[in-house]
Amino acid sequence: MEITSYASELVEQSLVPKYSRDYVGGVQLLEKSGFSPFKEKEPLNSALNQVFDKFVKKTGFNLNAEELKSEFLNKNPDVKRALNLYNALETTFSPKQTGKNAKIVEFLNSKIEEYVSTYDKNSDGYLTKEEAKDIELSTLDTNKDQKVNAEEIKSDFYNNFKELENIINYFKNSPGSFVDIYA
Repeated sequence: MEITSYASELVEQSLVPKYSRDYVGGVQLLEKSGFSPFKEKEPLNSALNQVFDKFVKKTGFNLNAEELKSEFLNKNPDVKRALNLYNALETTFSPKQTGKNAKIVEFLNSKIEEYVSTYDKNSDGYLTKEEAKDIELSTLDTNKDQKVNAEEIKSDFYNNFKELENIINYFKNSPGSFVDIYA
């Protein structure tokens, strides 16, 4: 039996509360959010890899997803130290941890801003086709002015990233008041 179906079975039998603060609850939360918890051996690594793979694909940045994950974990030792999967997910994806954005969102936003400032040769805050040789501007250029800024890249990246939106929305609510809108 697969671990994910076993987790669902435990919930159905009321042996484990839905989205409890443990390993099984963390797996349930990842599944409901749309992530595949067992693409890798460990669910948290699996979720982070999926976020960073999508980040590289959607932005077109010439970055290595594995290096991004490593940098994120190095900059957020509390995620590494979290006692269990649920706590690590909460530390990573909860906007309550920082008051504004989840740590993962702050990290990805900083990478976009860093990338734009690195390649913005004339320091006008925009990347032109000449400045951004390794990314396809046409999909990112929402106002079709032949250049993109960090906000356009962020908007395109987060647009239709339902898995990330779902898991962040879950943590915006207190665990006791969550209404399961994904079932």
